Amino acid sequence: MKMTKDMAALRFEAQARLDGLFAERYAAILGPMHAIHTRKAAEAQRVIESGVSSFLLAPEARRRGVADKTLAEQVLIRADRQASQLGALEAERQDSQAEIAAARSPAELDSIIAAHVG
Repeated sequence: MKMTKDMAALRFEAQARLDGLFAERYAAILGPMHAIHTRKAAEAQRVIESGVSSFLLAPEARRRGVADKTLAEQVLIRADRQASQLGALEAERQDSQAEIAAARSPAELDSIIAAHVG
């Protein structure tokens, strides 16, 4: 019984460490401009769906010498690429969570965490 309680606590600790490691990787994908990129993607979707110009995208489109819709398409391509990276990372995190749940020893937990360091 003691081993079960100890493993439960160790799993909890391993999960917390794993979450911290993955949080760093999510932040690296999202970058410091995440909020503006999210807003640009929403505006880009609106431009494509309605054909209405965007106060956010129009100045950039003019500066680049492209139509608003062209810039909107480019923004959504980048957003989709980022979403794909995030999806792959989330699948990896969930697989690691399952490994932690199935681990039978502290050494297995350490091995799981070590696979994600660096």
